[in-house]
Amino acid sequence: MKKLILSGILAIGTVLAVKAQTVKFGVKGGLNLAKLTNESSAKTRASFYAGGLVNIALDENWAIQPELLYSGQGTKMKDSFLGGLITTQSTVKLDYINIPLMVQYSIVPAFYLEAGPQLGILASAKAKAGKNTVDIKDNMKTVDFGIGVGFGYKFDMGLGVSGRYNFGLTNIYDNSRYTSKNSVAQIGLFYMF
Repeated sequence: MKKLILSGILAIGTVLAVKAQTVKFGVKGGLNLAKLTNESSAKTRASFYAGGLVNIALDENWAIQPELLYSGQGTKMKDSFLGGLITTQSTVKLDYINIPLMVQYSIVPAFYLEAGPQLGILASAKAKAGKNTVDIKDNMKTVDFGIGVGFGYKFDMGLGVSGRYNFGLTNIYDNSRYTSKNSVAQIGLFYMF
């Protein structure tokens, strides 16, 4: 009898704990506007991000959202020589698999603010100038740490819009001669199932 009562209490507690946390899965994607810091001739490079997310509601205001995203980052550069007579353009293309862990606070049910850490794993790194492309992955750190801050708006049908700024905390280069960090603004759409 005691085992039956204990099993019943455990089952009720499990059901209540599951109801207290709502878990939703989703996909997201959008536009990246990326740049490297401490590069004097750096210009913004447009690319995209895409991936999946899990939104875990802790209560009606707070949620945790881990994500797994492909993110095209890097920068464009334009250098001038001989008083502006000669200009060269180059692009540094960095592809990351980013894993942000965002903490979200809903000001009203549809609008939220978010912030959290991000781990980035470098998938590829290439530098392109004219028709020449060079693999520079061996010169880059394979792991990037950063912080993201953002906002979002959720419509009733599961669709939403979001914006986020990710700023890198670690030097992306593998040597101490160069010090640059990732700087990425994102705007996009998400859909919660």
